[in-house]
Order: sequence, then C-alpha cells, then structure tokens
Amino acid sequence: MFKENPFDPVFDCQQVFKTLMNALARPGTIVSMEKNVEKLEGENAALLAAGLALLDNWRRFCVCGDPQLEKELRELTYGVPDVLSEADYLFLTKEQTAGLSCREILEEAKAGTLAEPHKSATLFLMLDALTGGEPCTLSGPGINGNIQISLPQEGRRWIEARQQIGYEFPCGIELYFLTPQGELMGVPRKIKLKGNN
Repeated sequence: MFKENPFDPVFDCQQVFKTLMNALARPGTIVSMEKNVEKLEGENAALLAAGLALLDNWRRFCVCGDPQLEKELRELTYGVPDVLSEADYLFLTKEQTAGLSCREILEEAKAGTLAEPHKSATLFLMLDALTGGEPCTLSGPGINGNIQISLPQEGRRWIEARQQIGYEFPCGIELYFLTPQGELMGVPRKIKLKGNN
C-alpha cells in the first residue's frame, strides 16, 4: 500500500486538507498535492489521499463500482461505506467518471436542505488530465469576473449536469476533479460554466 516515504497521517493529511480547501476557495484553478500523493501507491492514490484527509468513523462514503478502493478507504480511514444517497463523500475512478450517468448520480446524491445545506455530498472525480478540452468559462462566488479553463469533456459534463439540475441556493454538491499525479481542481456548488463561442 505505502511506498518508501509513507504518507504521514498527521502532516500529509493537514497538507492535503489545506490543498482541498484552497481548490474550493480558488474555483477553476489547478493546485497540486503531488508530494503527498506520491507517498501512496496505485492509480487511485489521489482519491486515497483525499479520503485520508476527510474520512473518519463518523463520515459515510460511497465508491461506485470499485470494491478494492472501498476496502482501502474503509481500512485506512475507518470511514463507513454506504449507499450513494446517504454518502457524505463520493469517490469515482477514471472509468466511473467517464462511464456513469452524471445526472443520475447527482440527482441521487445528497444536496442538503434549505435548513441544513451542509448536509450535502462532495464528489471526487478522477480524470487523466485537467486541461486539453474545449475552452470554457467559469463564473460565480470566488471568481473575480470569470476564469477560462479547458477541462476535458468527461469532467465538464459533470458541471453541466449539476447546472441543469438547478439546486436552490444554498443547496448543492461540491465537485473536485483529480489526476493520478495529484493535480486538483475544485468547482463549488454555485459556480456556473459557459462554453466559449
């Protein structure tokens, strides 16, 4: 599971947590947790790093269709595996991110309520890269004007599907896009995407 330089459960988790918060505070900006991720093995090491920073025995999580990743997260974090509709955190590997119906997953995931918007899910979606797609623009809270990104279509479709659902503020679902190398982009619930024509 671990390489020569093991992932430190205190210092690495703190660094990953700060990186995750930084990504949400700066929507559409690519940040890196590569130095932490490289201490873990496997193609889903970035998802494991996020899980290690966020999960504990009070947090419910769902890994759609990857029992090995679910087992690793459960053993390393004591997080509680659960069904999609009850999970606080959802982890999707590259195959799942590209192959599953975003709309169905987003509609089933917890979006919070008007009284308790914090009781919503956060999705972690693994991609090969965070650039290389058609240029598009993000706007909303945390962005001064707008920011141009080139997220590949397999990632962009998740933002588009979330936008089409049209959650009532302050409800919604946070999205994180990760690469196997540990690059990270956060797209908070109220960020809107517009294609460039």
